[in-house]
Amino acid sequence: MEWDSQRIINIVKMSFRLGVHPRVWKEAKGVVIPKPNKPDYGVVKAYRVITLLNCLGKVVEKVAANAIAEECERRRLLHDGQFGCRKRRSAIDMVGRMMKRVEEAWGRGNTAAVLLMDVKGAFPHVAKGNLIKRMEEMGFEANLVRWVESFMEDRKVILSMDGKEGDSMDVETGVPQGSPVSPVLFVIYLSGLFGHVENEEKECGSEGISFVDDVAWVVEGEDVGECTQRLERCTAETTVWAKKIACQFEIEKTEAIFFTR
Repeated sequence: MEWDSQRIINIVKMSFRLGVHPRVWKEAKGVVIPKPNKPDYGVVKAYRVITLLNCLGKVVEKVAANAIAEECERRRLLHDGQFGCRKRRSAIDMVGRMMKRVEEAWGRGNTAAVLLMDVKGAFPHVAKGNLIKRMEEMGFEANLVRWVESFMEDRKVILSMDGKEGDSMDVETGVPQGSPVSPVLFVIYLSGLFGHVENEEKECGSEGISFVDDVAWVVEGEDVGECTQRLERCTAETTVWAKKIACQFEIEKTEAIFFTR
């Protein structure tokens, strides 16, 4: 079978021009995969659902991902501390940035501290209304925003585990883990957090750094006590912001690290 490349190009163009992601591309198979090295596989969070999607639909989603990502970089819409799902911004770059902050704090004779937080659920918990509102605030083109709205609504999934399939179910929230466009949409969804906390805590000099759904707050102070107080305020403001967009953080995965001499 030969692909009709021009027809595919026309389909992609028309999809964005109309702001429509056809329903036939939104019926997915969700393969349930156990996460490695979990102590108890009797709990739901010990598993991850990978969404298998229509191949032609993923072509359109890949084009959308590139267009959205390029717009973010061209207009500098994302926070400078956001890494992951962005070109030339790796996990190594994120660690290097954090190390630089620690060394600068030491150079001033201070203690540095980092609070590590993990977004609970991440992709499956992205609320459509809040994402669309965020994209409109950032000034994305109306057709692209409409396409994202269409992409997220009327989704269905059939769960598959150990070769057995269940019934078709409606998916009322979230972006599919397995779609090329989901990572950049999640980064946009989370982008408002950093400006909110840094504006509220600007006198503390706190800095937000993230790699997709892993968030870190970096502060410095004269001693561990002062750093602890600043991290507590960052946590409080993060919680306030998270409630506004129906986002939660995993308490069990939250850790604090103190860097002293």
